[in-house]
Amino acid sequence: MKKYIIGLVLAGLIALLGLLSNRPIVTIYAQTLPITKTVTWDANPAADAVNQYDVWLDSGPHTVVLAVAPQPYTTSVTFTTGGLHTIRATATNFWGTSTETTLAVNVVVPAKPSGLRLQ
Repeated sequence: MKKYIIGLVLAGLIALLGLLSNRPIVTIYAQTLPITKTVTWDANPAADAVNQYDVWLDSGPHTVVLAVAPQPYTTSVTFTTGGLHTIRATATNFWGTSTETTLAVNVVVPAKPSGLRLQ
């Protein structure tokens, strides 16, 4: 019961964090890790002349998606741990790179068993 209450409090704090930062938080309930999900986004207007999009999960390596790919634009991200994660994306053209857009993701996994013992 105590773990359940702590879990509810943590979920409430994460939701409050999303409200305070004005960022939506997507929650994924994972039975096992790692779990892979597909990230999708809309193309920039043609006038932006974007030639690539870069997508990161947390501070890990980024994935480059060329703007010549068929739409909608997608890439996969793999979550290896539970908790709060951030997906970041930028658009690049001949003149430079955009500021980041972000999506907060809370990965919820079952709690580890407790009281493991031999009888």
